[in-house]
Parts: sequence; structure tokens; C-alpha cells
Amino acid sequence: MKNIYRTACWIACLLCCVHTLCGKNVEGDVNYVLIINTYTESTPWSNSMIYPIVSMASQDEKLGVYTEHMNMLMMDGEEELAAFEKNIFKDFETRPPKLIVLLGTASFILCEDLDRQWPDIPIILCGERDYAGNKDMVLKKQPLTPEERMPLTAWQGKYNMTSMPIQVYFEENLDLMKRLIPGMKEVLYIGDETYICQQNDYDLKHLMESGYPELKYRFLCSRDIGIDSLFTILNQIDVRTTGILFSSWFQKRVYAGNTVLYANSHRIIATSSVPLFSFKNVGIEEEGGIIGGFIYNKTDYVAHLCETIREIIGGRQARDIPFYYGPKGTPVFNYQSLLQRNLDPELCPPGTVFYNMPPTFWEKYKYILIGIGFLLVGVLLIFQYHRLRVLEKIKMIQRRELQANERYLDLIDNMPILYMHEELIKDAEGKVVDTRYLDINRYFENNFFKREEIIGKLGSEVFPESMPEFLHFVNIALWEKRSVTFPYYYKKIDIFYDVVVNVTEDGHGVDIFCVDSTELHHAQKQLGLTNQKLSMALDVANIVPWKWDLQAHTILCDVNRPIELSREETEVDEEQLFVPDWQYFSKIHKEDLEKVKKAYADLIEGRIAKVKEEYRVIDKVNDHYRIDWVEAQAAVETRDEYGKPLTLVGSSLIITERKRIEAELLSAKERAEESNRLKSTFLANMSHEIRTPLNAIVGFSGILASAEEGQEKQEYVSIIENNNALLLQLISDILDLSKIEAGTMEFVYSDFELNKVMDELENSLRLKLDPAKEVQLCFEPGLQECYVHLERNRLSQLIINLVTNAIKFTEEGSIRFGYQLWESGQLYFYVRDTGCGIPRDKQDAVFGRFVKLNSFAQGTGLGLSICQMLVEHMGGEIGLQSETGEGATFWFTLPFIAPAEKFQAEKKIEPMRIEQKTLTILVAEDNGSNFKLIESILGKDYHLLHAWNGKEAIELYREYEPQLILMDINMPVMDGYEATREIRKFSLQVPIIAVTAFAYASDEQKAMENGFNAYMSKPINAGQLRTKITSILQRHVECSTYNTFWHLSKILF
Repeated sequence: MKNIYRTACWIACLLCCVHTLCGKNVEGDVNYVLIINTYTESTPWSNSMIYPIVSMASQDEKLGVYTEHMNMLMMDGEEELAAFEKNIFKDFETRPPKLIVLLGTASFILCEDLDRQWPDIPIILCGERDYAGNKDMVLKKQPLTPEERMPLTAWQGKYNMTSMPIQVYFEENLDLMKRLIPGMKEVLYIGDETYICQQNDYDLKHLMESGYPELKYRFLCSRDIGIDSLFTILNQIDVRTTGILFSSWFQKRVYAGNTVLYANSHRIIATSSVPLFSFKNVGIEEEGGIIGGFIYNKTDYVAHLCETIREIIGGRQARDIPFYYGPKGTPVFNYQSLLQRNLDPELCPPGTVFYNMPPTFWEKYKYILIGIGFLLVGVLLIFQYHRLRVLEKIKMIQRRELQANERYLDLIDNMPILYMHEELIKDAEGKVVDTRYLDINRYFENNFFKREEIIGKLGSEVFPESMPEFLHFVNIALWEKRSVTFPYYYKKIDIFYDVVVNVTEDGHGVDIFCVDSTELHHAQKQLGLTNQKLSMALDVANIVPWKWDLQAHTILCDVNRPIELSREETEVDEEQLFVPDWQYFSKIHKEDLEKVKKAYADLIEGRIAKVKEEYRVIDKVNDHYRIDWVEAQAAVETRDEYGKPLTLVGSSLIITERKRIEAELLSAKERAEESNRLKSTFLANMSHEIRTPLNAIVGFSGILASAEEGQEKQEYVSIIENNNALLLQLISDILDLSKIEAGTMEFVYSDFELNKVMDELENSLRLKLDPAKEVQLCFEPGLQECYVHLERNRLSQLIINLVTNAIKFTEEGSIRFGYQLWESGQLYFYVRDTGCGIPRDKQDAVFGRFVKLNSFAQGTGLGLSICQMLVEHMGGEIGLQSETGEGATFWFTLPFIAPAEKFQAEKKIEPMRIEQKTLTILVAEDNGSNFKLIESILGKDYHLLHAWNGKEAIELYREYEPQLILMDINMPVMDGYEATREIRKFSLQVPIIAVTAFAYASDEQKAMENGFNAYMSKPINAGQLRTKITSILQRHVECSTYNTFWHLSKILF
């Protein structure tokens, strides 16, 4: 019974272990094994293999075990089997197993579905046979005939499987029974309805018919008889002529409509007085009815099973592992059970393994061993007594040390000093990163925290603001193995401490002493403030006081000595305040030396009462000489009894900055006078240049009305238009010049393709060529594509100015302009003509203001000056190369800056389709005169609509849907920006041109960003307006009739 209880406890513990392993975290890289048991969870044979696997997994953190029990006896068809498989697949849907172990031959019917759910999953089959058969036969618990059996080796190629068949030794057990029961005439086989018992019955019956015809055979099945009937049969047999083989005894009974499975009946059967032989090592170790049999080696089998699991978990495929049949079994018996059933153990064959053999050595000699134990205990007691005496002496010494420590602690507690003992917390490199409070004194408790509030807490929790500074000094004390003292101000209570840090010898703790030094600090602070005020007063005045001893010929100066007293090679130490007077004079500039000596001599001789002189001092700093200005003042401090001066007192003031400011003021005055002169000249030139075209405009405007002939009127109008353009250009150049000088000109940088801009400039500038001259204009690209980040408008202005100048002075030949990208990161632009050229002596003057080498050529004389200022502002250079009669090359460079983002292809504009013959333009303009001007320019070619504000422009657009809109920016009710945004809600195709008096690049950029297609600044140029309108209409309007196309072509050409 003791063995039964011991085994039961062992099983309960292992079951707890199973549940624990089954519940452990399997996330991460944990592999787990799924065990599917054919029988119930209480089947001893299955548990004899489950428990070792669970034990192995409990020692490996990366291995988990899950167990499922089929209860095969309760399955009558494929529906129950499918339900069991469904539950398994559902439970392990998110965590598929690494390996499946099947216990029992009948569980092989799961292989196909397991492999389908988890393809190629490794499987270990631990069964009682090395063959399998039809699933229906197994589910119906019917034995397989030799013809129906298929060897498991044939399935190893289909499934990733290996098998460990358990040998069932029928012949060996029958021979063993005949050996122990010499008069045996009959064999009873006790089994249940399980497939394996039915298969054993089939095999055993045929074996006995062929090999043991002299013996009768009878199968006692739990399906046919109950447990009571079985006991009745067992009690009635003759054990001298009958041998009994026991396998298992599971019973199904129906109670209240429910099927109940009895799984522990084998324990009741084992209590029978008849000897029971068995195929398995189940119940033999216990003293009962199962006495033993010829059984496989369970220890080797289980060890190989665990090793196979490790190999598969390690990566080996199950199909690559040969089937394991194990060594041949051995006879195994319970010695006491044999004697109790009147069987002679001596009849057992050699090599038999016995359980519960006769008394062991301990049982035979336990009293002797107990006596020896008592003797050893006595020796240990004597040793312990001696040890206690020694410990008592040690305790007495420790008590004295404790008393000394208590007196020491009392001394620390009563001192008016803060004391803390803290444990050092270090990182992996040994650096102190925090501390933990272990002890404090009473003075600390009175001023900060009670002992129970702080002991065990971290320093970073108690004083977080002071920890960085404190840890710095603790690490110094730890590394240098010395005490460290430093001052600390505790702001919360306004107290200054002198802190002493001392690390313990073992390097694991630190003792800290804090002395209140507030009064001393305040006294030092007050003294420092007094000194600081005096020093500040002198520093503010930049004055260094000194005293000259005329008898010792030394000068006593402040630590911040005057520059005259510094040495060339070595500096004067702070303690070395006395310096020879010759050194004072050796630093003075030789041109001022005599003047200074005479001034001091006059003071000493009494001819003057005070010295005040300014002179230069030469100083050497870092092997370089520097000149400073010093203002020195001095007077007599003491005299002897004869009135002769003994000491002089004075001060030195460095006035270098003052002298520099004085020089700058003088220079500024001269520059201002020069600026006024240049301004007068500029105004005179500007007045002359403005009056010249203005005179022509006013004069010819006055006589235009009196002209009678049309040719004469056209000539007057042409002169007025030319002088008007010249006047506008002059005003524009003067404004640009003034904005550049004032620093208000805007430079808006953008990304663009340089060749495209230069092509556009070539097309526009070609219109300025005089048809009467045989001059060609050509753009020479430096690269096929050149994307840059530059100020597009200013670059265009530069090229236009230079090419325009070239057109003026080129009568025949060519004008070529282009660019080159240098390796130095500079863009080199040039304009090369074949004109008259510029003499060398006048090339430096061409960039001056109002400079015109040819007085008869039209122009303001400001273009090249503006170009020079623009190029220099953008970080480049400008110049020219020319010879008289050989043309000129004007060039300038700009830094090359690549665009920040890759260019995107321009969006294709979907043209508007119109049906009417006349093109309609909506003009949004709040000024009537401006509209009259636009009407005079466009009224003959287009149908015009007039809106007085942005709101009216929206209404007219929705009513008439014009083909183009001229939108003024500043209008009442609704400005041009808002009106454009509203119109864009109805149409994205209609072109809108912004018309504004603002001519800055930022205004053009703002207009383009707010939905406008083009930009034109006032005053409006009729030709430019017509050109821009026709160009936009070409790109945005699609004519639907021939007449409309003819009308637009007439306007364009």
C-alpha cells in the first residue's frame, strides 16, 4: 500500500508539472511537443512515457509539452474522431507544435489529417505494433488480418515520421508461464474492447493454435463480462493448471443516458490472489496480483524516445531516423508477489529482474549502523560544544567592538555635523551612478528626514537636484582613493555646506560629512562683493591704478597691470606686483617716449601739479606686435622733509578703442562730404538725363496737334514713343540703383532649366535687332540640360542689359551669348559681339554711373553699373575683354547651386474650345482711365467686358465665359487674388493675367502661386500686352471654326 500511495503522489506531482509546462509562455523561440495519447489520461502505460518527456521539458526553457488524450474506446466513428481533431487544430492554431508524439498504434489514423494541417510535421509513433491498417477497422476495434496489415515503413516516405514499435513477446511469455506453472493446461487472456486488446487476442489465439495446441485458450473481454463476474471466474480457476495474461481493463457503462468510462479497474483486478502475467511493465513494482512477465526494456525505450525528441527539435527530420526496435526484453517479476502466489522465484530464467527482493544490507545491519550513527552524533556534539565555547569568546569580542561602535555612533549623532553612510550603486564599467542610504545621524534627522523615511531609498529619489554634482566627486574619491572636499549650496533652506566624501576601503560604500559653513560663506561673499564693486568701478572706467616708488625705482601695480608693464617673454606673476620703472618706459613708442619722460620730469620738479598724457604702447602677443593707445594720469603722493617727491600715484587707461572711434568719425566725416559731392553730381546727371527725353516728349506733344500731314504726325509719335521708353528705362534704372544701394531690392531664388530661360531671352531679344543691320543673335548652350537654383529675374536682367548694349554698338556680324559650367562650381556667362570694341584706357570706366562712351547712342548710362552691383550682390564677378575694332566680350560669374528637388514635367494645359467668331476678354479694373487705355489697345481686336471690382468680375465671368481675363490686384469689394480663387472653382483652363503697379519679383511669384497664368506690371506697354495676350491665347484656346482661327491668326500675325 505504501508503494501505491507513493506512486499516486508521484503521479499527482507530475500531473501538476504537466499543467505547469502546458501553461508556460511559448512565445519567442520556445519549441513545444504535442503528445497525443490513444488511451485515457490515467493509463499507466502511456504515463510511463509522458512523465519522462515532461521531466525533460521542465529542464529546458525552450521546450514545452502539451498532452491530448483520445479516449479511443469512446470513439465509435469518424464523427467523434473529426471532433477530436477539430479541437486540437483549434487549440493549436496560433502555436503549431514543432513535433508530435503518438502513443498507441491506433493513433496512427491521425497522421493523414495532422500532416494536412501542419505539412511535413515530424511525428514519432510509439505503438504496440509495427504495422497499421484501415481507419474503419481501428475505429470499430476490429483486429487486422495479415493481409490487411501494412508495414509502417511503407508510410515513412509519405509522412515525416519515425516509429518505435514496442515488442509484445507472446511466445516468451507463454514459455515463461509454462516454466513457472509446470502443470499449465489453459491460458486466460484478460483484455478490454480497445483495438490493441482485440489485436492481441487475434494474434495470441492463432499462435496458440499453431504453436501450443496442447493448451486451451480463452479471452475474457470487458465488453462481455463485468468486473464482478471477472473476479468470480478468477476465484474459481485452478492456479496450478491455468496461466493468466493481463493487458488492460477499460469498461464503458451507460448511466442515465450518458456513457461512462471506467479506467482504473486494473488496480482492482491486481488485488486478486491469482498470479497475473503481463506484457507491459505496469503494476509489477507494486505488491499485487500482477507478478511480472517477459517485457521490453522500458528504461532504454524511454531514453531513446527522449533522445529522438532532442534530435528532431535540433533540426533532424523524423523520416531520416531509422525505426527503433530496442534490445530484446527480459523477464521481470515482483519477488514478493511470486512468493505470495506460491510461485518459486528459483524457476525464473537467468537474467530475471526482480522487484522487492529480500532485505537489503541496511535492513540486515541497521542496528549496527544506528550505533555507529549515535557514536558519530556524540562526536559531533562534543565538537559542537567546543565550537560554542569558541563562538562565545568571539561574541564577547564582538560585543566589545559593538560597544565601541555605539560610542562612536553616539559621538557622530551628537556632533552638529550631517553624517550619511550610503551604498554605492555602479554600472557595468564600475562608475557610480546612484547611492542607497544605509545610515544617518540624529543631526541629519533633525534637519531633513527621519530614519524610517530615508533608509533604503536611493539618493536620486531623496536629493535628485544635487546627485550629478555629488556623484562627480564620489567618482573622483573612488578612483583616486582619497577624501574629497567641496562646497555645496542647498537652495531649499539657503544653507552652504562644506562636504567631505570618503569612500570605504572595500569600495562599496561612502561616508559623507556636511559642515554648515553658511556664516563663513556670507562673510567671504561680503568681502568678495566689496572687492568686486571696487574692481567693477575700475573695470567700468577701464582704469588700472599704480604707485611709483621714486627711491626704489619700482612701480607697484594692480594684478591687472597696465599694458606698459607686461613683458615680452614671460608674464608677471600675480604675486610679483613690483616691477622696475625702466620696464614701464621700454614699452612706450619711441616717438612718444620723450614727451612722456618730460611730463613726468616736470611733475617731479614741481613745474606741473598733475600729468595727463596720451601715448602709444607696443605690446607683443603671440609673436605679433600690437600698438595700443594709453592715457596716463599721475600726481605726487608723498614727499620728504625737503619737499622732494618720494612716491607718485596714478592710473593707466587703455583708449585704443576711443582712438579708433575718433579715427572712424573723422573718416566718416570725410566720406559724408565725398558722398554729398557725389550725390550732387548724381542728381545733376540724373536731372540732365531726365530732362533730355522729357523735353522731346513735351515739345513734340505740344506741336503734334498742329501737324497736318499724316507722315509728319507719325514721325512725331515715333519720337514721343522712343523718348517715353527711354524715360521709363531711366526711371526703372534709377529705382533699381537706389534699391540696390539701400539694400531693399528683392532677390527671389527659384529652380529652373537654364537653357529654356536663355532660349526665351533669345527669342525676345531678337525682336530688338534692327532689320536694316545684318546682325545675327545666337544663344550657345553650355550643356544639353542645366537645372539651377538662381534668381531668374536678375539673371534675365543681366543678359538683357548686356545683349542690348551689344545690339547698340554692333553694325554687322553676330552677337553670341551663352554660359559654361566650370569645375570650380561657377557658372560663367558671356555676351560676345563683333562691334566697334572698347579702348583699353576706357574699359575701367564703363561700369561707372552715367558713363556713355558714345554720346550719340541711346541709353541711360546706368545699365552696366546696375549689372555690376547685381552680380556682386549675388556673389559673382563681372568684367570685359575688348580690343578697338574687334568687338567686346562682357562676362560675369555666379555660384552654381543645384536644385534641391528633382524637376517635374510641366502640366499639360487643356485648351478651351470656343464657338464664337470674336474672342472676349474680361477686364477687371477699378480705375476708369486705366480701362480706357486698355480699351484703346485691345478694343479693335477683341470684345471687352469691364468689371469695376472682383465680385463683379466673378458675375460677368459666369454670365459670358470670356476667353481671357485681365485682373487688377488692388480693387474694392474683392481684390484680384480672391476673385481669381473664386473663378478657379469654375474653370482651371481660362487664362488670367495679373495687372498691378507692384513690380517686385516677389509680387510676380505671389501672383503665379495664386492661380494667375501671367503677370504684367504698370505702366502698361501696348506691344508687350498684345504679345503676352496672343501668346497665352495660342496655348489656351482651341478654335472650333475656320473663321475664329482666321480672326486669331490675323491678330497674331
